[in-house]
Amino acid sequence: MKYDITKRATKGAQRTLEAFSGTMFELLSRKSFEEITVNELCQQSNYPRATFYNYFDDKYDLLNYCWYSLFKEIRLGEYEGLDQEDSLYIFFDRAYDFITAHRNLIKQILKFNSGENFLLDHFRIQLSIKMREIFNLCPNKEHYQIPYEIVADHYCNTILLILEWHFLKGNDCSKVQAHEYLRFLLGAL
Repeated sequence: MKYDITKRATKGAQRTLEAFSGTMFELLSRKSFEEITVNELCQQSNYPRATFYNYFDDKYDLLNYCWYSLFKEIRLGEYEGLDQEDSLYIFFDRAYDFITAHRNLIKQILKFNSGENFLLDHFRIQLSIKMREIFNLCPNKEHYQIPYEIVADHYCNTILLILEWHFLKGNDCSKVQAHEYLRFLLGAL
């Protein structure tokens, strides 16, 4: 990512980053990612192209920032000190609550970006990378009988499976039921 997320952003930088990421999500609710252009992002955000390129290399770089912002909002980075199994359910609850709160926008985005396409595949990859970071820092990862990357991918895929089944495929499921499904599917670990 071109923008250095490790530095504390100024208020102006925060406004600019929020404007571009908000515009990206708004445009995704009206068209596919492939159809979105940098010119359109700049026009909708009311920023010149030069400002866009001060922060991002291209629309893919902006998309990486959008996922970073999303994970930050869900607080996926707050895992230090959490029990490994508890953290899984905490992250699941945060994702569940986030999707519930933004259900209409997500449905609209998926209307134009569903099936096998770059946007959803990219999201899955970014989430898997984040889960691997989390599992890499687990103090007892050496107790796994298989590489932690496989365990992280399994957790990530299971969480996505349940969320997709409930929210995207429209199956009725409370958060309590979703926990039961998650516990059952991960019981082998």
